Parts: sequence; structure tokens; C-alpha cells
Amino acid sequence: MAKTSAKNCVITCDNAAGSAQTISPDVVSYEIQYAVDPVEITGFGEGSHNFTPGQRVIGVTLDVLWNSAATTGAMTVLYGIVGSTTSKTLTIQPEGTGLTLTGEYMLEGISPAGDAKSDAIKLGSCKFSVMGATAPTWS
Repeated sequence: MAKTSAKNCVITCDNAAGSAQTISPDVVSYEIQYAVDPVEITGFGEGSHNFTPGQRVIGVTLDVLWNSAATTGAMTVLYGIVGSTTSKTLTIQPEGTGLTLTGEYMLEGISPAGDAKSDAIKLGSCKFSVMGATAPTWS
């Protein structure tokens, strides 16, 4: 089976003005949570816990480097959308072409951090949660 590198990944995110910006050059890694929350339906007297699938969870976490370049830098784009009351479109195309996750998200926050003796400043783990009634889709 052939292996595919993630180095061609394309990640775009709307900025505060709603314009899609490519932030993938500043993303160190990404994680897409694609799961369901189990709902317990155990009845009295059953011999074990019993579950059924609940709501789908499609969260995204990005590990991002600081880049304050005007309009396109990850710091500029992400800082501007923390606390936004309108959803922002986030897309992740892991192979650079083909299957793409697209959804409306809110950015929970950023946590800029660095080491005074290092060149890299990070925005930390930037967690995106679905915002709105429409679930993200793979297409």
C-alpha cells in the first residue's frame, strides 16, 4: 500500500472579513476528530452498559506557528476570528488534491507561546468547534 505525505496539505480559513486565506504554510500539524458521542441507553437490570451512537463530533485542532504577515499570516487570520459571533469556513485538504473537509467553525482561542532562546513562536493548539446547524462534510 502506498503511503501519502501530508506535506502537500492545503488548509484555508476565513479571516475576520470572511475572506478565505491559506494558512497551511504556518500549520505544523493538524488533527481532525471524526467521531460520535455515545449515548447511554442502559435499562434497569441489564448486565452491562448499553450505548447507541449520538451526535457526530467533527472538531479540528491545528498546531500553528506565529506569522503576523498582513492578511495572510496565521496570527493575523486566527487572532481576528477568536470570539466571532459568525461562523468561519475552514477547509482541510490532506493530500493537496481530492478529499476535502469543509465546515463552518468557531475558533475557541489561541495561546501564543515561545521560548526566549528559540526562534519559533507558536499559537498553541488552536481548537475549532462546529458552529451552526450544518455538519461539516467530506467531499
